[in-house]
Amino acid sequence: MTYKVNNILYAAGPDLLGTLRMGIVMKEPVDPGALAAAASRAIKRFPYFAVRLVRDRDRYIYEQNPLPFVVSPEGKTVVLGSAESNYHVFAFAYDGCRMYIDTTHFMTDGNGIFQFLRTLLYYYITAVHPDAEIAVENIALADSEIPLDESDDDPYPEDALPEETFGIIQRPDELLTLDMPNGYDTMSSWRAYRFRIKQRDMMSFVSGVDGSPATFITTLMYKAVTAVHPDETLPVVCGMQHQFRGAVGRRHSHLCHVNIVPMVYPDKLRDKPIDVLNTIGRGILITQADDLNDVLTVNAHILNEKAIKYMTIPEKHDYMRRVVLDGIGENTFEVSYTGYVRWCGLEKYMVDVIPFLDMSLSGGISIEIFSVEENFSVCIMQRNDDPRYTEQFAAILKENKIPFEADPPEGFEICGFALPE
Repeated sequence: MTYKVNNILYAAGPDLLGTLRMGIVMKEPVDPGALAAAASRAIKRFPYFAVRLVRDRDRYIYEQNPLPFVVSPEGKTVVLGSAESNYHVFAFAYDGCRMYIDTTHFMTDGNGIFQFLRTLLYYYITAVHPDAEIAVENIALADSEIPLDESDDDPYPEDALPEETFGIIQRPDELLTLDMPNGYDTMSSWRAYRFRIKQRDMMSFVSGVDGSPATFITTLMYKAVTAVHPDETLPVVCGMQHQFRGAVGRRHSHLCHVNIVPMVYPDKLRDKPIDVLNTIGRGILITQADDLNDVLTVNAHILNEKAIKYMTIPEKHDYMRRVVLDGIGENTFEVSYTGYVRWCGLEKYMVDVIPFLDMSLSGGISIEIFSVEENFSVCIMQRNDDPRYTEQFAAILKENKIPFEADPPEGFEICGFALPE
């Protein structure tokens, strides 16, 4: 069986990997044999992830890959799509109490991978703890039916949808950019700063200032950036990651359906209190991250699909690389919140979720927010080891009497990604 590729894949290249690494911190050291067995069982429910990328004249397609997944010790990264990964675009690794799942945004996104991640954890935890009490009715087991809403490899309509935008999406011509090195040759400088905040502590504060976890964390980082750069007057732009599955009509699609909503903070907002900034942030999201506006993204995909149909692969690459980079836009920092996560009892065996992203696509700082058990896990990734931004972030939490735990910064890396010849 073959699957159509998402046209954004043609943007991939040595200077645009688009890979992501999901780190899961368990309460006990990871059993590599149980992890490999769990991956083999879980993937039976998600055959569209058990594929290799092949070239078919002037297009790429996915075909089934019967080879086993690679499970690497010591958290080792591999080149996805190459012999190192048995030509899979998924790979696994472990290191102490951590397990890692590696893939690429050209295949899926955080929401698209979550159901597979939950199934993987189910088979892993029930192998290591046979008496584990898991709400199995909410987990996609290996022999369960795969709905079209999830598996469809081409969910976009053939013709453009009617456009009726709700709000105006605009980016400033100039914005504050962070002076951080870019490129994969500086990956050794990438750092992750992890904060854990009790959900009750954050939500009791957030609900009182008309916010949400995403807008609250955005407000804190905006305040931190302006504190580090007190003399800068250019607007700060947060690129809020937003999924547009609703506009496609596939709420459970396994594909990558992420666009970037620019949240623009002009300098005159610098001294506004947190409650005002939260209200402003909520208003921006309500007016811009809406299904009506998402139709623009859907129609752009349809237009791009028609534009590249008869191009050669090098032509498709040049075209889609411009599309992808223009779609991400230039941001000061980015924020992504997966939303409330139903772990179904698996969280009893977990400590944290740590997503690691391709920082070459970032404004310099990217923030991922996950919920695990009673905590919000906030991972702040940077392209350098400058501690000032997270120091200010922590200071604002303390100033507002919000308790938190913070881990020492750690370096991280992502997998490579190889295209077939």
